[in-house]
Amino acid sequence: MKPKEKEFCRLMTVYADPIRAAREAGYKHPEKSWAELASEEEIVSEIRRLCSNMRSIYENAAVCGLYRLAYGGVSDALTLIYREDLSDRELSALDLTNVSEIKKTDKGIEVKFCDRIKAIGALSQISGTQTTEGEGNGLLDAIRMSARALGDRNRMDQDGL
Repeated sequence: MKPKEKEFCRLMTVYADPIRAAREAGYKHPEKSWAELASEEEIVSEIRRLCSNMRSIYENAAVCGLYRLAYGGVSDALTLIYREDLSDRELSALDLTNVSEIKKTDKGIEVKFCDRIKAIGALSQISGTQTTEGEGNGLLDAIRMSARALGDRNRMDQDGL
């Protein structure tokens, strides 16, 4: 495959626009060239391969993002709340990944965080490790068991045991 054809394939994964990809790859008549390129099996196969690689990269990035939401720190958000003298440079350096909403109210700054439990659930679904109740589903099982124990205790108290 020629370098210009490789560049066309690469640009197709970036833009998903065959005319733009052909133009930026250096073809003089991109409106005609892209159709000719798309009819060549080697080029179509290369675009498929590159798209598959890109999908894998995006899937890994999504997992990393969920991991950061589930387990990331909140200290930079606390810095935002408690320090009023932050410079623009310091503000732009803060990691506010876990922050879903920031409001400035008459009482100060209100910060809402992302739902860690939902992020953990999404991670377990993606990784295929989601389990049914009682099979070690971590925090959710602990909450369910605590609720049952509390219910049992309340029934025992009502029965006078």
